[in-house]
Amino acid sequence: MISLIDVYHVVAATVPLYVAMILAYVSVKWWKLFTPEQCSGINKFVAKFSIPLLSFQVISANNPYKMNLKLILSDGLQKAIAFLALTAITKFSSHGGLNSIITGLSLSTLPNTLILGIPLLKAMYAEEAGALVSQIVVLQSLVWYNLLLFLFEFRAAKAASVTPSSEATAEEMEAPNEAQSKDEEGGEERTRNPKNMKSILLTVGRKLFANPNTHATLLSLIWASIHFRWGVKMPEIVTQSISILANGGLGMATFSLGLFMASRPSIIACGARMTMVAMGLKFLAGPAVMALSSFVIGLRGRALRIAIVQAALPQGIVPFVFAKEYNVHPEILSTAVIFGMLVALPDYQSDHKFTITTYSPTGVAITSSGTKKGDVFLADVTTQLKKNNVTTDIKVDTESNLLTTITVDQPCPGVKAILSFKVPDQSSGKAELQYLHDYAGISTSVGLTANPVVNFSGVLGTNLLALGTDVSFDTKSGNFTKCNAGLNFSNADLIASLNLNEKGDVVSGSFYHSLYPEQNTAVGAEVTHRFSNSENTITLGAQHALDSLTSVKARVNNFGKANALIQHEWRPKSFFTISGEVDTRAIEKSTKIGLALALKP
Repeated sequence: MISLIDVYHVVAATVPLYVAMILAYVSVKWWKLFTPEQCSGINKFVAKFSIPLLSFQVISANNPYKMNLKLILSDGLQKAIAFLALTAITKFSSHGGLNSIITGLSLSTLPNTLILGIPLLKAMYAEEAGALVSQIVVLQSLVWYNLLLFLFEFRAAKAASVTPSSEATAEEMEAPNEAQSKDEEGGEERTRNPKNMKSILLTVGRKLFANPNTHATLLSLIWASIHFRWGVKMPEIVTQSISILANGGLGMATFSLGLFMASRPSIIACGARMTMVAMGLKFLAGPAVMALSSFVIGLRGRALRIAIVQAALPQGIVPFVFAKEYNVHPEILSTAVIFGMLVALPDYQSDHKFTITTYSPTGVAITSSGTKKGDVFLADVTTQLKKNNVTTDIKVDTESNLLTTITVDQPCPGVKAILSFKVPDQSSGKAELQYLHDYAGISTSVGLTANPVVNFSGVLGTNLLALGTDVSFDTKSGNFTKCNAGLNFSNADLIASLNLNEKGDVVSGSFYHSLYPEQNTAVGAEVTHRFSNSENTITLGAQHALDSLTSVKARVNNFGKANALIQHEWRPKSFFTISGEVDTRAIEKSTKIGLALALKP
């Protein structure tokens, strides 16, 4: 079982990536610190220096004489099956080509094993898992990233072969997808020519030989063979020279990702449809193919489970860097990395909720919902019927309770009447009457029992200033069970309120101030004092729209609890929300993560 300290280690490995990504995003989106040319230069630095040196560091630290042969063969077979399947799909599809094969391979077979895989798998399967995942990291750096670069260079060389010159035109390098399409349509016969293919392969070979990643992986393998065979140690000056750039490799890669996000109109850069396809390849196809490959090779026991779990890890960051450098579907890889890192955050909260609502042409709405809390599952079905000004809601839950609410709207001007009761609870009946005026609103309700609880709430005022109260009186005990009052002030950019709650025991004041309405940027604060124990609570919050479809909100209080959420409208009236809460004073405790998907027609 994963302990809380293991959860902390995974979070500690993940959160710094977000920090680098967010800093890059705000540097371009808000602070305008980098031009597009400078962003491109940063990505080139990552691809040509940081990633090769990181590969050298990883490979040179692995003992090549103690590799798990079955794990290596399973990993290789997974890539082969994925490549053949993607090739077959693109051949029989009207869309696709080499670009789609490259992107599909990156999504389905190249997870984030270095940052997330090692701490997570060690937490699940002890130290043995760390050693096995390290071997997969080495294979990625030594073999699969170089093969990925080969495909990128092969694609670029094919695009260049369509033009009379030996190099691709500037227009083609700016729009490789279009160039690739032209190549597949008009230049396919040329690439089938043996001489032309030989020329392409020679061009690819020259470019790969000039790529720093090729030199780094070969030199690191040679050094690892010497070091673990004869115990020769690398000079300290060389080790530190490599480490100073290698240690920042992944940080710079996520920084580059943040720069790319800021250059797009939406964080979900590839759209909702491609996001779902990418997530399917990442979290379904990849692990399934790995399970098949491992079974064929004969991998069993804990090693089999480790192989499958690592294949289900979030998207690797290095493939995005290459995709951005060669401009092949970087928007798909960036979205996959973002979603993957969000999904990777540990969640010890076992509550899950699912709700679906359907509407009929006759005005009947049926809502089904299910909630799982630990080992307990609760469900209910609600049916809503509307006829003229009468609305009837009937709700049935798993405990055989039948709740009925009948609402009559406007029996006379400004009035709404509500009757509700629950079967078999005979004391649950309640009648409510509401009245709404331009400058006043009143609601009163009474329980349908011999000794009812009477509720009264009302508000009086204008759009600028309003005063309200909420009172409940228990006729059986003769006591007020609730007595609250509030004063509210609002104008175009400021909302402020003062409230007295819990029969005068709690007083609170709050404000909400809009800073930049066009960007939906606002700040808020609330101060609460409880007289019974002299406890004070101070909460600060803010919100901002990253783009027209994506917004973020965050708040923190003086007890160290921080909450944040990001919400994206991926289609009209349909929202995907990710929220989280952490207690900064007890970081070893459970981190709460919430995912919500709202689909509306």
